[in-house]
Amino acid sequence: MSVNFVFDSNLDDEAKRLCHQYWSYVSPNDYIAHLKILCYDYNIRSDELFATLAKCQVYLDDIHCEYCGRPYHLDVPADIPHARQQKSWFCDGCISFSGGQLTVGR
Repeated sequence: MSVNFVFDSNLDDEAKRLCHQYWSYVSPNDYIAHLKILCYDYNIRSDELFATLAKCQVYLDDIHCEYCGRPYHLDVPADIPHARQQKSWFCDGCISFSGGQLTVGR
């Protein structure tokens, strides 16, 4: 799995490490435990965790929109297996631009 991170310019190195650790989650069974561990390790509340994560955008570097080439934007780690199972993918912008005609594989 290969992902690219785009960070808010105001994030410090510790916040970036937090984002990397959040996205390293691979177990489908203990997401809540993963969040609790991150909050404990970084001594933050869950609202602070999500505020930090909101300042980080993550993209799969090997899945791109078949129309415009935009990389697949991830919202949560659980999106990764779903994205990898698709035979084709079109971003929301291209689907909207096409009037909904680009829907193959969605």
